[in-house]
Amino acid sequence: MTSAVFEAGPNQIIVVYSPSDTGAEIDVSAAFGAIASDAADRFTGGWRMVSTAALPTRHAQAFMGREGSGYETKMSVVVVYSKL
Repeated sequence: MTSAVFEAGPNQIIVVYSPSDTGAEIDVSAAFGAIASDAADRFTGGWRMVSTAALPTRHAQAFMGREGSGYETKMSVVVVYSKL
């Protein structure tokens, strides 16, 4: 999983986590497990999670042209951290 860190004012950062797109359905437990592990590491440095948002960024191809078919193959998760 890749991540990008953005300064968002005093004592606040935004981290965008992007799991790899394998073309298969997203393994949400693995993605959020990795994010939780990173958050635990950041906590030792005085950072705590204050909000999260998941953003789907790619949908598998439609089946027979029907909307809502298939599954998400890529997403990003945005986490706002605040310094304790």
